[in-house]
Parts: sequence; C-alpha cells; structure tokens
Amino acid sequence: MSKGTWTAVRALIVETGFSRGALAAVRSLAAAGWEVGVGAPTGAGLASSSRFRRRRHLVPAAHEDRDAFLAAVRRAVRDHRYDVVFGAGEAEVLALSLLRDEVGAIVPHAGHRQVVRAIDKQELSEAAGSVGFLTARALDPSALAGERPPLVVKSRLHAHPERPGAPPRIDTLVVSGAEAARRRVDEVRRLGGEPRVEEFHEGRLMAYSAVTAPGGRVVCDCMQVASRIWPPGAGASCRAETVRVDAAISDRAARLLAALGWFGLAQLQFVVPEDGRPRLIDLNGRFYGSMALATAAGANLPAAWAALAVGHDVPPTRARPGVRYHWLEGDLRRAAVERRSGLLLDLAGTLRYAVGAVHSTLSLRDPAPALARIRASLTRSRRG
Repeated sequence: MSKGTWTAVRALIVETGFSRGALAAVRSLAAAGWEVGVGAPTGAGLASSSRFRRRRHLVPAAHEDRDAFLAAVRRAVRDHRYDVVFGAGEAEVLALSLLRDEVGAIVPHAGHRQVVRAIDKQELSEAAGSVGFLTARALDPSALAGERPPLVVKSRLHAHPERPGAPPRIDTLVVSGAEAARRRVDEVRRLGGEPRVEEFHEGRLMAYSAVTAPGGRVVCDCMQVASRIWPPGAGASCRAETVRVDAAISDRAARLLAALGWFGLAQLQFVVPEDGRPRLIDLNGRFYGSMALATAAGANLPAAWAALAVGHDVPPTRARPGVRYHWLEGDLRRAAVERRSGLLLDLAGTLRYAVGAVHSTLSLRDPAPALARIRASLTRSRRG
C-alpha cells in the first residue's frame, strides 16, 4: 500500500444485495467525493438502490461461482476504471483477497493469509490473548455434557469461497444446552464450516472500529455501545450510541491489528459482562451493519480506508460521543419477541428512539433503499 500519485475517485463495492454495511459505505464514500459503483447478483438491493450509487453492475455471488464473480468484477474494473474494489461480505472479502492479482484494481487488504488469520475465530482468539484481551473459553464439541447452558456455536470462518456450494455466511448461534450444541455443530460441518463452541457471557455488546495503516497505526476510530440487539443473545446492534474511546482497548486493538498484519477497516466486537471486563468475540474485516453511526459521528471509516489504499495521507480522526444509531427493522422484530414492559410499550419506545437517530437504511435524502427493503419484505411475505 505504498504512496503514489493517484487521483483516485472511483470505488466498486461488491455484495449479495441487502447489506446495510454496503449501503453505509456507498453513502459515506460519496460524501467524501468518491464515485461509487455497486456490483450484486441483482439490481434490487439496498446499496444498488441508493441515489449516491453512480453505476450498477451484475456480479454473480462469490460463494456460488467464483470464476463468474471474478470475470464480472474484472469487466466492471476494466470498463469503468475503478481504482479500489471492496467486498461487503466475508465471502466477497475472502474471494477478492485470494484473487487480488487478477482483479485489475486495488484490493485494500493485507495478504490473503493475514486476512484469513484475522477472521478465523480460533486464530483471532489466540492472537487476542497475546496482547491482553480476554476471550470466551473454547469448549470441546465432543465433551459438552457437563457444560452449563447456554452455549455459543460458531464456524471458525463465516464463509468459505474456496469450497463450491458453500453458503455466503454461517451464522453464530446461542443454543440452550449440550444436545442443541451438538446438533448445531453437525449443521456447521454439513455447511462446510469448522465448528467452534464457546462459553456464553451475558452482557452489553460493545464495538471498537478502526482503520489502520500498515504497522497497526490507527488513523480513524469509533467506539459504540449497544442498548438493544437483534437477534437476542448473538445479534447485531439495533440501538447503539457512540462513547468515548477507551484508551486501554484502543491501545490493545492497535497491537492486535499490528500482530495480525492487518490493513484497513476492522470492527472488534466485545461483550461486557457484569464484571466489567470486556471479552473479544469477533473481528469484522469488512463494512458492518451499524457503520452509518461512525460516519454520522465524524469518523468516515470507508473514506479513510479508501484514501489509505491509494496512498493518500489521512489525518487522525475520532468519532465524537453521544451520537445515536437505530436499525428500525431489527428493533421492531426484537420488540415483537422481547416485549419489554409489554408489546405496545416496547413498540412505542422503539418508534420514539427512531427520532433523532442515524439509521442504517432510512434516510430522507436517500429514500429508495428503504423502499427496496419494504418491497423485498412484502415479496417474501407473499411467497411465505
């Protein structure tokens, strides 16, 4: 990622269609002056519908046909002279990282081995321990009888683009006991993943997001704490707020990312139990669902990443505390299940929280993605 004489203004984002992170990246890059294209299997997704998207390309899913995926990306890069190509999901990140020499544009990651190591749950846990982060205790999948529920079952890698027919993502689930954990372990193996079982820690979901230059130097960061998540137990933030960056966490994070040989955007997720000691549970090396919050709080993570990738100097930037985020759809689904203080009160509180918050999809300046999401939901309901 050496410096050059680039005057880069074009970025291509490839995704599967309804990534909230991809939509946030389109809006954030466009706000910083980048011309953004979106590649997806159809043109009906969130990012593809955005008014800030300049071009739309049909790009087959990386997990379904890697050769067709690469050919479509190469064609888009050649025809429209994209400078940087981002993958919005883990399958796209892994495929682009592996095939970077054939893409024809910058793939803004460290080497493929470094990417795999950082997002491999087991290797991440080992590296995290070396810099002082606490992690959840790993359990032997074949000896769970004496473990207290609930338990967490993950795949070491969420996606496996080198394996034909692998799903785009293998979700982490919280299960109720040893027998349920064994069933989920078998499911993960059938999906082509390598299962990892961990003890479950109940607590607040916290995230530290940073863009790093080579060597682990952080140029842009943000810390947020969630007050509601969906699905419960092992879900994503549906209500969150930026907080002051904890120096102890940011220092350890910089050391961890340097040890992993990381470059670019990384979101480190933590659960904070009652003892107040954060446990690192995941690293997202891609655009993530609540990323609009960081941009609204003054830390445009996608733009900082893109600028670094083409060799531009990036002044240090940190998100300001006190900015609120809302994923309305996820929070409504949560309220329907959790019913805190009763269904009607929870739904009313959800709608009140929406006022004044930055949203992952809803935007008066860019309403088409929300309409696309509603259309997709109605279509799915009719089919159901």
